[in-house]
Amino acid sequence: MKEITKQSDGQDLELQKLQLYWLLQITKAINYNIPASGLYEIYQKVTRDHLKIECLSLIVKGEVWKQEIGYGLSLPMEQDHITEYIEHAGLFGDLDAELPEWLGQFDTIIPVLHKDKPLAYAFIGKLDHSVFQNRRDASSFLHTITNVITVAIENKRLVKESLQQAAVQRELELAAQMQSMLFPSDLHLNGFMDIAATYIPHQQIGGDYYDFIKLNEDEAILCMADVSGKGVSAALLMSNFQANLHALVKYESSLTEIVDQLNACVNKSAKGEKFITFFIAKVNRITRELIYINAGHHPPAIVMNNKTESLDVGTTGLGMFEELPFLNEGKVHFPAGSILFLYTDGIPEMENNEGQAFGNDLLMNLLTNNLNIESMNHLHHAMIDEFNRFREDRDFTDDVTFLSCRLFL
Repeated sequence: MKEITKQSDGQDLELQKLQLYWLLQITKAINYNIPASGLYEIYQKVTRDHLKIECLSLIVKGEVWKQEIGYGLSLPMEQDHITEYIEHAGLFGDLDAELPEWLGQFDTIIPVLHKDKPLAYAFIGKLDHSVFQNRRDASSFLHTITNVITVAIENKRLVKESLQQAAVQRELELAAQMQSMLFPSDLHLNGFMDIAATYIPHQQIGGDYYDFIKLNEDEAILCMADVSGKGVSAALLMSNFQANLHALVKYESSLTEIVDQLNACVNKSAKGEKFITFFIAKVNRITRELIYINAGHHPPAIVMNNKTESLDVGTTGLGMFEELPFLNEGKVHFPAGSILFLYTDGIPEMENNEGQAFGNDLLMNLLTNNLNIESMNHLHHAMIDEFNRFREDRDFTDDVTFLSCRLFL
């Protein structure tokens, strides 16, 4: 009897040494930052070759549930049914439940939880009792190594995800910085007109753009654009658009030719995946005339004598067609004391807590009520106050961009 006890104690000691050895190997592998595939190889080697487990399926939750290890299975576990397998795992401890056939090939299910959320399930069958004297000892050790490895792999995934998010954030910051460089920084120094502009991005990177380009002592270009979509690709497209516009303005005096060539540039850059709404106007302070083309943009307005005139003559959005189906120039008088107001659709589409849109009528009333305001900067402050009052605690639903100007007397 003593001899049998000594033999049993010796087996327990050898088993403990084996467990400690493999725990050490797994810990070293994790510390050496071995990739997930390497950790799974170690896990399979331990379970199959050293613990003599003949049947095992390890299902791990990454972006989706996936079987990472599977061997010795009489009924293979198909990827398309992984979620179903996880749901059925809860039946295993229910003595009254009728188990599905595939589940009958397993003796034990070991869940790995983190903050009460499952990270992995180890489905185990056909334990070799020459290694483990009872299922409790086997389950305890298997739970330990399964937990150590799956938590380590989950940490790797989270670190990778964090690095990817940091990289995306850096890209967004760079794109936002690049976008801010598109806007003119010296509007008030133009010596041409009283002008102000406001840009409130809905997200970190928007798709709006405005500009003021002085041509000579008497003429200047005003424009506003809005690219479909947001994010880095929209910022890159708008950056390219701005560069092409500035190049064309230097060598081309015809707004029709400028818009036609810009349409070709957008088609070449966006390849039909995005388009740009665009408004461009040439202002002459001597004749007080404004020649313009509206390419599918929300119509700007000239506000004068308690009335407004919409500027909607032009063409379609740029990049919608390889060749513009029609292209017309508009021409209006821009008298002393009047205000030219350019804006994107983020203003009329903003909503209050009741879901009511700000709308064009309210916007035009706001402008006519402030026609004699001291300066365009004062106008913009008054408008922002009104927007904030209207929307209450509701966020803007889109980028809000507007530019207003009044010719000096």
